[in-house]
Amino acid sequence: MKIITVPNPHLRQTAQPIQKVDKKIKQFLSELEQTLVNKKNPQGVGLAAPQVDVTWRAFVTQLTEDGKREDGPVATKVYINPEIIAQSPHQILGPTEKEETLEGCLSIPGVYGPVPRYEWIRLRYQKIVDDELLSVEERYEHFAARVIQHETDHLNGILFIDYSLKYDLPLYKENPRNKKLYEIDRDMAEAFIHQTQ
Repeated sequence: MKIITVPNPHLRQTAQPIQKVDKKIKQFLSELEQTLVNKKNPQGVGLAAPQVDVTWRAFVTQLTEDGKREDGPVATKVYINPEIIAQSPHQILGPTEKEETLEGCLSIPGVYGPVPRYEWIRLRYQKIVDDELLSVEERYEHFAARVIQHETDHLNGILFIDYSLKYDLPLYKENPRNKKLYEIDRDMAEAFIHQTQ
């Protein structure tokens, strides 16, 4: 599957719920999962249906059991019709007040920035069991919660760079030669964000 990138206007569409399980849905979810697994340079930890130009409310993640991508075996997971039903009282930019997590996106290659996210969330979603949609509720925290919030935003036409403008946060561009990040000038960042809306 081809991952679409900014400024493709389809990234701004609101995805529609999946109502029933059929062969087409199962095939799509399998392909979405394989697209994420096979994506290298950069490797992603999540991929939402709108990123492959399909407006269904579904995404897949590729995380370790504890939600830390760096250590341990990685497993993929499919989320259908996800909805955040509870969250921590405060948002954070990273694991500590002094340490920000820079988010990136497969649909915005080479651009990174800090994003305020809830430290933990409770998610209601559906999964396929015996060709039926079964409702599940789970709690996620730290990095896993961040990834799920990022992917849920995609289903609502929201990109992580939107928070840069909203909260006056920096955006960084990666130099492809040396992989170092440099801050994008504020006017340039605003122009970049507006071209995606």
